[in-house]
Amino acid sequence: MTLAVEGLDAGYGKLAILHEVSLSVAPGEIVTVVGSNGAGKTTLLRALNGLIRPTAGAVTIDGVDITGKPTEKMAALGLTHVPENRLCFPTLSVRDNLMLGAWSRGGKGDLAAVLELFPRLQPRLGQAAGTLSGGEQQMVAIGRGLMAAPKAIMLDEPSIGLAPKVVAEIMKVLTELRGRGMAVLLVEQNVRASFGIADRAVVMQRGRVVLEGTPAELVELPEVRNAYLGGAAA
Repeated sequence: MTLAVEGLDAGYGKLAILHEVSLSVAPGEIVTVVGSNGAGKTTLLRALNGLIRPTAGAVTIDGVDITGKPTEKMAALGLTHVPENRLCFPTLSVRDNLMLGAWSRGGKGDLAAVLELFPRLQPRLGQAAGTLSGGEQQMVAIGRGLMAAPKAIMLDEPSIGLAPKVVAEIMKVLTELRGRGMAVLLVEQNVRASFGIADRAVVMQRGRVVLEGTPAELVELPEVRNAYLGGAAA
């Protein structure tokens, strides 16, 4: 599934956040979106997933216009959104949290496939999600998204607040998904980690795309190194 955005404007009421944003993610590709707080990264994912309705431009899946369709329709079409802050249901078990992700498929998700990607969740299936570590809750959140058997997945800041070892585990899973032909759109504050796995990167500022290229190309730019990598190459 190719996810494409062309000339997208969006915001909240009269507050315009996104301005003529264009990007695409092909099957078997990881595209990372980076930028400072307030750049519009989260708003972009919400607009793509139907949580807010764009005011201009188009979102397409394999050339079919899906702009502004309800979130549940997006899931049925094969697009999954893993929002920031994990958002697990703390009193429900790990198993129940995961199975909620299969709702769009009539509850027929591939739990075994998710546990293969996140084996540490196997012995915790009966445990309340709220008792897990932050890293494990993030695994539940991603696994819940994968239970919908998506063709494209969007993730918002999956590494936030996590130890480097857990971040590495999650990035490894994303590369595995790419290897399976999934399109991965990754919004990430950890530029070094995301550049380490991404095929292409997009830099946003004040709701606009200002730079785009491979991570290797972008780390050669002083403005990228100074703003996101402490002045050093990744």
